[in-house]
Amino acid sequence: MSEQVVLKINAWIGEGVLSRTAGEAIVQWLDDPACEVFAGEIRALVDAGNTGELEDAFGTSIAFGTGGMRGRMGPGPNRFNTVTVGRAAQGLAQYVSGMGDGDEPADGWQESDGPDDDGQGNEDRRDLGSGPEGLHNRNLGGRAGAGVVVAWDTRHNSEAFAKETARVLAANGVPVLIFDGYRSTPALSFAVRDQRAAAGVVISASHNPPEDNGFKVYGPDGGQVVAPHDEGITGEMRRVGEIRRIPFDEGTERGLIRKMDPQVDARYVAVLTDLSLDGARDVRVVYTPLHGVGMTSVAKALEQLDYRDVHYVDEQVAPDGAFPTLEGGIANPERPSAFRLGIEKAAETEADLVLASDPDADRIGCALPLPDLGWEAAPKDLVLNGHEIGALLCHYILSRKQAAGTLPPRGLFCKTAVTSDLGALIARSFGLEVVDDLPVGFKHVGAEIDRMAEGATFVFGTEESHGYLADARIRDKEAATGILLAEYAARAKQDNRTLRDELDDIYRTYGYFREVQRSVALPGAEGARRIEGIMAALRAKPPRRMGGRTVCRVIDRLSGRVHDLRTGTTCPAAGERVNILVFTFSEAGHTRVIVRPSGTEPTIKYYVSASSVDMGRTRGSTRDMDGTRGSIDNLAESVLDAMVEWCEDV
Repeated sequence: MSEQVVLKINAWIGEGVLSRTAGEAIVQWLDDPACEVFAGEIRALVDAGNTGELEDAFGTSIAFGTGGMRGRMGPGPNRFNTVTVGRAAQGLAQYVSGMGDGDEPADGWQESDGPDDDGQGNEDRRDLGSGPEGLHNRNLGGRAGAGVVVAWDTRHNSEAFAKETARVLAANGVPVLIFDGYRSTPALSFAVRDQRAAAGVVISASHNPPEDNGFKVYGPDGGQVVAPHDEGITGEMRRVGEIRRIPFDEGTERGLIRKMDPQVDARYVAVLTDLSLDGARDVRVVYTPLHGVGMTSVAKALEQLDYRDVHYVDEQVAPDGAFPTLEGGIANPERPSAFRLGIEKAAETEADLVLASDPDADRIGCALPLPDLGWEAAPKDLVLNGHEIGALLCHYILSRKQAAGTLPPRGLFCKTAVTSDLGALIARSFGLEVVDDLPVGFKHVGAEIDRMAEGATFVFGTEESHGYLADARIRDKEAATGILLAEYAARAKQDNRTLRDELDDIYRTYGYFREVQRSVALPGAEGARRIEGIMAALRAKPPRRMGGRTVCRVIDRLSGRVHDLRTGTTCPAAGERVNILVFTFSEAGHTRVIVRPSGTEPTIKYYVSASSVDMGRTRGSTRDMDGTRGSIDNLAESVLDAMVEWCEDV
């Protein structure tokens, strides 16, 4: 490293435009042989005097959150690269080996005879831990011999990061099973359970921008790690000194790194085809994987189930980490803009619906034509939101199982707190046990399946961000659950109906629900302080009215207290302690606004749900429904605007 570089860095530190922490990290990375590959990029930033980028990349370290880490690729401890991936893999290796407790790492692969699972999460747990606490609360230390499954998606560098993960694990004596190509995140979840592995890692940043990537960890139950394992892995990462590595080929030769048996893929696709509840197939479907891995899961399931009228968006079938056909490179089926090419294909083929999955194929989106305009409308008017899809799937699954006599006597429905209550109302009407207050993140649905009482059977789980699951042999959201939308559409078509007709009937039966959401980005340290101040102000002096409606209760999930603003009384709040505030406008609480800081982005998020149930309106004619829809939609928007405005004035 040249003396000139050091002088520049010291000068910037003296001028206060670069922190000492960042300066020392830059020097360390330039001196470290393991970081030599990044030297050119770092020197280019120094030569350009880009102190802002240098401070951001080197002034702090990328956070390992509750399920893993995600961030922009590039050099520096606050970027996603082979060094930060290696550190995460080293911490995971230490954790699963129990080396943090002084145990010796395992030195071989514990062969699996394959799955021993009844499909409901109640398999023989002799190797996975047992007892009422379940897998999520079992110490994973000393299970290294059970190995770690590694998968990756189609993002730039994902395969390289997956192989870096594998060679670090192997160097620590932790055997690795790695797929021979990109796979979906739920396929990784299934494989961890199928192979009775100690853990799993998927390299993916879901629907983040193209410049991002991520490292997500799964426990032996196939679900994303939650407490206490997330804290345990984070603690081991902090204790990492040397990152052990061996060449990938050496790990393969020594049998520490093995390719996944193709039969695992076959068993996974068989689970997806088991989702089918009816033989109706007379429906024309457009499907796009949005340049991601969905052809290995969603498309395979459609093919295996003999859907013969499926049309693919050719430009988006090819895997491409730049996501070049999508606005801003964002391959997110929550965004109507992601459906542009799919809708064009649907108009061309006169399709009945469009399905789209995100890059790692754990989320599914759906677009439907309008009764009068068909596909000749703006994408925002054609694309269903995550709550609507969840309601359709829930109703279809439960009604078909009930008709077939396969609805379990103690079925379980799960949803997160920010997801519409409509699914919970449907589930209760079919006699299911309901858990409806889970923290944000589908990992909590997986954890709830693991905590299921003996004799209960998981039936369906949903979250607002297009995550759905209908089979406990997988423990994360599964985009292929969307094939049931095609099946539902085919059944409706037999009666000259559409999924929009079905959704309207659901509203007439259970009440109309409207959900709107807004995220406000507040980046940097100042933004973090601002978010903290907003939450503190909402707790100290909550607003009494919003959007012309009186606030009844404030539910503080962090303190675990419910404050009744009408009576001034408090009582305990149900559910896990998380940093969210819920403001309800009715006794039932179906109309509400939830405020929460994001756990993965520098944003504060606002979720509003409004329902005709709180107005005493459920059943009615089409004309009644149109009027109700308009008033509830307006209420949701006015409450959202009022809450955002209140917080901006803090």
